[in-house]
Amino acid sequence: MIRLCIALVACLICCGLQSCNLMAGASYILSEEPQQEAVYVLPDVPTVVFVDDRRNLLHPSRLRRVVADSITELLLKENVVATLISPQDIMRVSAAKDRYGDILSIGELGKAVGASTVIYVEMTAFALTTDGQTANPVANSRVRVIDVDNKTRLFPTAEASYPVVATMSKVDPYNVHSIAEMRKLAEELSKELGKNVSEIFYLHYTGRLGENLKRK
Repeated sequence: MIRLCIALVACLICCGLQSCNLMAGASYILSEEPQQEAVYVLPDVPTVVFVDDRRNLLHPSRLRRVVADSITELLLKENVVATLISPQDIMRVSAAKDRYGDILSIGELGKAVGASTVIYVEMTAFALTTDGQTANPVANSRVRVIDVDNKTRLFPTAEASYPVVATMSKVDPYNVHSIAEMRKLAEELSKELGKNVSEIFYLHYTGRLGENLKRK
């Protein structure tokens, strides 16, 4: 009789635990994903993205285009503005003017390609490793939005610029032992930075609730 009672109690405990796990699973599935509102809503006017790398942090230099294209493509995908001018156009104008020492302002560059707004991304750091051997990619930038027609800054209003950082958590720490691996990692980091910059301007998901919880 005692053994039977113990068995019944154990069965009830197991059922209770399974029920809790099922309820937790159902709650996870039904819970809404956390969202982040747009930090700034862009005006719906012709817009261009310009990535400035005066300190030559991006290697190879074509990564400027990767960052700018990533931002442009995501803004188009999210229907943030109706008209986005190719970043290649403004980069071409900038390169031509710089070649002859005729450096244009951000507003002048935007006007040269027919943009009313310029999303200006200034690179401040870009590194794949901190010790030369272990992969630890990080990119830092400062973002401003410029009104070309009125020659004013639209965003941010209180600070000189808005900092945006990109890191990559899921990366092989020893993934920098060949030129091919480094180039691939640099391109992935550039795209991640572009994504993070673009998310300033639209509502986006920031990850599932409880995705970092460990199962016991």
